[in-house]
Amino acid sequence: MIPEWLATIPASTFFILGISALTAFISSVINRFSMSEEERKRLKALRTEMGKLRKEWGENRKTAKETDSKKLDKKVQKQEKRLLQLQTQMAKLSFRRMRVYPITFVIFILIWALFTGRILFWPVFETPFSTGQTIAYLPGNFLWFGERIELNFFWWYLLCSFLCGTLFSRAFGLTPGGGGE
Repeated sequence: MIPEWLATIPASTFFILGISALTAFISSVINRFSMSEEERKRLKALRTEMGKLRKEWGENRKTAKETDSKKLDKKVQKQEKRLLQLQTQMAKLSFRRMRVYPITFVIFILIWALFTGRILFWPVFETPFSTGQTIAYLPGNFLWFGERIELNFFWWYLLCSFLCGTLFSRAFGLTPGGGGE
């Protein structure tokens, strides 16, 4: 099913990186189309407004404590109520994005089963990635661990998936600071 040479370094390193990039891309595309442009813009505006309001609220709260100003206390309470309203609105919009996670999870389980020959912990068939062998190395001396760090399929896929997922999310404008809008 999977050629043996594909499970040896460096082919395995790049192969798993490619697979995780592909799944992150698919997940980001699905995520991008699960929310309308208007919803994404609204979510971005809410994030911006919350950031400004939190900063102002923090400054006002600090000043109110220092000066014992009743007027400023009332303003801080109003800001707290507004923050709660914004958080509720953001939660409603963000929950719509949660529809994508079951799809992403199914994709991960299918990839896991295909490449490791296991469903959860139960072996179904043998593959070159079933053995838990080293797929990639991280330079340990760069990360202050002394020696290089050996990563098996699971850890290398997880690391690549986080990296690619973050890059594609930002490229598609799905996270704060992302492009695409």
